Amino acid sequence: MNSPEYISSLRHDIGVMTQAARSVGLDVGVPTCPGWTMRDLITHTGAVHRHKSETLRGDYGSRPAPLPETPSSELSDASVLAWFDEGAAELLDVCATADLDAPTWTWCPHEHSNAWWLRRMAHETVIHGSDAVIAAGGHPEIAEWLAVDGVDEIMDEFLVSAPLWGTVTPTGGVVRLEASDRTWSVRLAEFSGASPTSGDEFLGLRKLVYDDGAEPEAVVSTDPGSLDLWLWGRGDLPDGAAHGDLTIVDGLRATAADGTG
Repeated sequence: MNSPEYISSLRHDIGVMTQAARSVGLDVGVPTCPGWTMRDLITHTGAVHRHKSETLRGDYGSRPAPLPETPSSELSDASVLAWFDEGAAELLDVCATADLDAPTWTWCPHEHSNAWWLRRMAHETVIHGSDAVIAAGGHPEIAEWLAVDGVDEIMDEFLVSAPLWGTVTPTGGVVRLEASDRTWSVRLAEFSGASPTSGDEFLGLRKLVYDDGAEPEAVVSTDPGSLDLWLWGRGDLPDGAAHGDLTIVDGLRATAADGTG
């Protein structure tokens, strides 16, 4: 996708999020983010938006930085939402004017550019916008192109991607995901290794590897929006969407839960 489409999506889902928050207030719980209220969801997303505005402006160069502070719990709903709106407007402006080819810090092992963050913010916001809609009692809707791209992103950046200093070992069966005219065939795997910078050791973390040549032992076939939301833990698959060895499907969902925190 090109940058205008991501910016348009980002603008739309910022509006979806604030409309849902204003409709029910900031004290309601968010079922898809256990332990969070709408205030927590709004302040988290607002802090992420501000942080990525700073990142896209080149404030951090090649290093990460902590998220900005969030508003005091004593602030009114209106003040918190005004703070969110201000940060969202800043992010939209920065995304429209930044050099998207410029290098910057990312946590992705294979891409370090501003364009990567624009895409990431589009998906961050549509998923948290969906959280807000669900908390307000509604049913989230994701544009088909964005949902397909969202499945690509969660696969490539969260579930299949792994640091080069570790080892990814296939451990289980293959599941094929089908949505619209796209398919993703992935095999369950595990990641192990020791970080050369922190020294932290990782053993047997759930991951996936692509395996387009294998016959799938399970198939998940549904619309792109439902698939994207399911991978992010924002709802169950529609009835009848999964076929074959459902333990592999459960393993994929567990991998997604691990990979997205």
